[in-house]
Amino acid sequence: MTSRERLLCAMRLGDPGELPIHICGVPVWDDAWVQSRDRSYAPVIEAVQEYGDYFASWAPPSGPFLSQTTVPTEAEQIDHPDWVETITTWHTPRGDLRTRHLSSKRGLPGYQVEFAVKSLGDVEKVLSVPYVPLEHVDASGFFALQERVGDRGVVNASAGQNPIGDVRDLMGSDLLAVWSIEQRGAIHRLLQMFLERILDRLEAILAAGVGPIFTTLGQEYITPPLHGRRDFIEFCVEPEKAIIDRIHRAGGLLHVHCHGTLGAILDDIARIADILHPIEPPPMGDVPLPEAKRRIGDRVCLDGNIQTGDIYAMPTPRLLDAVKRAIDDGAPGGGFILCPTASPYTQVLTDLTVRNYVAMIQTAAEYGRG
Repeated sequence: MTSRERLLCAMRLGDPGELPIHICGVPVWDDAWVQSRDRSYAPVIEAVQEYGDYFASWAPPSGPFLSQTTVPTEAEQIDHPDWVETITTWHTPRGDLRTRHLSSKRGLPGYQVEFAVKSLGDVEKVLSVPYVPLEHVDASGFFALQERVGDRGVVNASAGQNPIGDVRDLMGSDLLAVWSIEQRGAIHRLLQMFLERILDRLEAILAAGVGPIFTTLGQEYITPPLHGRRDFIEFCVEPEKAIIDRIHRAGGLLHVHCHGTLGAILDDIARIADILHPIEPPPMGDVPLPEAKRRIGDRVCLDGNIQTGDIYAMPTPRLLDAVKRAIDDGAPGGGFILCPTASPYTQVLTDLTVRNYVAMIQTAAEYGRG
């Protein structure tokens, strides 16, 4: 069985007989990425090349507020000792929207310090931007990537964010939490706008022959403890049902990436996901893998659940115990892909991290495919 066949079998809840191994964030098929890595990554790259099943990603072009409209925009950059601050101003028909973002000079994650929507008036400004749908997708990049990956894996096509992810990106998590109590109507107006545009975008992607694996992001912005189950269903599940239904009608599957504590909403996620990553084990999450397998394993392929922080810090023998335990808990009956919960996130990997990555991959191949 090829890597592609192995992955698709597991994603369709089958038992491939040999464990699929997905090492997220290590795109060894991307020459530019490989060449940009510190030399400490070399053993990890080699292990993925030898044993890994490739899970590549492709996305069509987007635009402001998921529209092909050109919004007059100004950007100013301010240099700080450790950061570059970018101030962006969008001139909408109803007035200006402004954001501020900090980019690290030391390879750290970026930080959004000011969001576009800060008031109900800003919602009107967003809605005032004329909408031009994406009617044609140049999918040549998808098919070129698919040819490059070949039988070593699959190419995952981005269907964009869940609508709540786009709403959160406009206002940030703090204001979204406040408005979930005080201004639910405004949230729904933005959700409806983004849902219509995501569905238009999805139609263009499908018309270009892309598939069968698609992905959405952003569900984790509306999960407990910041939001309750009611919010998750109303703001996340109900809008996204239209997206997964359209993908299913096209014969596709939807991969959902959602960190956090999912115990209270796991069965709700099963309504909007065919493949779920990363199913974080406690203490980062609150659903042990056997429980996730029992509750939704007959409906959702589980893609996880080796904690990336453990790969960075755990003694190797303990990590390998966790790897074997995950295989024992997840693999029986199929519908399971072994995967870290996140990508490697440092520019340089320590000796322990490299040793753990390589040992994890080799052990998964020997223990899960023996």
